[in-house]
Amino acid sequence: MEFHQLRYFVAAAEELSMSRAAEREHVSQPALSRQVKLLEEELGVPLFDRIKKRIHLTDAGKFFLLKARQLLCDSEISTQQVRERFGGKRRPLRLGSLSPFLDDLIAPAVREFQQRHTNSKVSIFDLPPRAQLDRLRLNELDLGILANLEEREREIFDVRTLSRHKFVAVLPASHRLAHRKSLKLAELKEENYVSLSNTFFPKRREFLMECCAKAGFIPKITAEMDSLPMMLAEIGTGGGVGIMPEHAGKLPHSGCALVSLTSPTIHSELLLVLAKAPQSMELQSLIALIEEGAARL
Repeated sequence: MEFHQLRYFVAAAEELSMSRAAEREHVSQPALSRQVKLLEEELGVPLFDRIKKRIHLTDAGKFFLLKARQLLCDSEISTQQVRERFGGKRRPLRLGSLSPFLDDLIAPAVREFQQRHTNSKVSIFDLPPRAQLDRLRLNELDLGILANLEEREREIFDVRTLSRHKFVAVLPASHRLAHRKSLKLAELKEENYVSLSNTFFPKRREFLMECCAKAGFIPKITAEMDSLPMMLAEIGTGGGVGIMPEHAGKLPHSGCALVSLTSPTIHSELLLVLAKAPQSMELQSLIALIEEGAARL
């Protein structure tokens, strides 16, 4: 098992497309598919179901995705720590983020930071909120970008609100209401719901329950996923309906329709989270650039 195989698998799992994963990793599609196949052969189980030229994670794939992400992140952090401690290298700032905000919030802020601080670097980690919080506690991240925190987490960390984001209903494209421009959440009270897992997204189940309670019903949650791309894939293949930030529509969502919600109007806060500790000038500069970018979103 090699690290490039893990990277290719994670890319394919998040994109749910070998061709998009190959484009993201800057390799040919046959080369990426071959390495994923070799990884499956070494593990002795299929990680993907391949149906009509589309791929879906198997239960083994869903389980291994978390492990693969952890291995890749641990490898990068360990390399940085060795270089800093024994090689005299300056440690980069370590920034955790969520996928939907990488291109229009994080990437511009980091580019501007690198232009202003040519001797400093930023390492970006695409991690779910729970993993970000765990690594912030271990001082393996300098700051994180996430949403929905438990009260005890707010007491531990320095938490700042970056922006508020409107939620939309996400339906299978074949759903009877998919053609609508807007709908009330109560119109979906009889549906099966797909949620993000509390294991990876703190308080997400409770958030969904509270939103539906305001609309006068208790949702029937039949599936919980560990990432937004997997949630979109589950809905797109008929696994149920869900709600998520409108910003998530930038992610690949084949088979899904995003419909505005009029009642109740649902928002969530995007948060910047860091340790309660003195901040370097570089970290202060990066925080300011992220806050400026969020204000423009």
